[in-house]
Amino acid sequence: MDMTPVTLSIAGSDCSAGAGLQADLKTAFALGCYPLTVVTCVVSEVPGHVDGIVPLGADFVARQLSECLRVFPVAAVKTGMLYSPETVRVVADLLPSNIPLVVDPVMVATAGDALMLDETLDAYERLLFPRATLMTPNLDELSRLSSSPRARSLSQMEEAARVLARRTACTILAKGGHLTGDSCTDLLCSPDGVLQRFSHPRTTRVSTHGTGCTLSSAITAFLAQGSSLSQAVQRGINYTVAAIARSHSWNNVSALNHSVPSQRQDETSR
Repeated sequence: MDMTPVTLSIAGSDCSAGAGLQADLKTAFALGCYPLTVVTCVVSEVPGHVDGIVPLGADFVARQLSECLRVFPVAAVKTGMLYSPETVRVVADLLPSNIPLVVDPVMVATAGDALMLDETLDAYERLLFPRATLMTPNLDELSRLSSSPRARSLSQMEEAARVLARRTACTILAKGGHLTGDSCTDLLCSPDGVLQRFSHPRTTRVSTHGTGCTLSSAITAFLAQGSSLSQAVQRGINYTVAAIARSHSWNNVSALNHSVPSQRQDETSR
């Protein structure tokens, strides 16, 4: 019997293939998983510009999700762009409670475009965050979710992460890539206040389109393979850092290199 772990990504489609379901697929394959996908939206975008969003109906999202869960032994789930409260509701209703769930609360694209309806946030807070194994907000998402000013320092990010973890009873991975400095630090904060720091050198002059999707997908893959949450976060960060460092580049556009061998990121964690 094939023992390849199965992951499931519930997210939007990015035609430039740098973020969304396409990034999730490439990440899971690179890390030795078999990825399933549930499409929530089709997004016309390239790095730095969102041209348009076409959401799929929540009923069709539910049909995709039900079929995947019925047929495959899903070991871990990741959500990305859910867009509407109706979509959040069907995802929360259909996901089994015993499967690890990584929630990437996609709200705004790197280019600044809104990627969810305003009323979707309430559905996230009521229905999905309480179910999550891990939530992975960037600084803007962390600010909005914690009702805090946008963090300008590591200490401010830590305080906002603690507030959000207590409020949602969910473990938070606050991503510090948009802070300044020669290194990046991400903070893993549990509802009871336990904190871990993960630091790595900053890679400059590279497009970061899709890094959040890639990181959350990598963590999901490692959870599917049986890693503890802390191990999955460390290994996911190592993989994402390597994918950034080895980015593709064509003229004025670049994209992460998701084909980084999995053994490479394992070696960097030793």
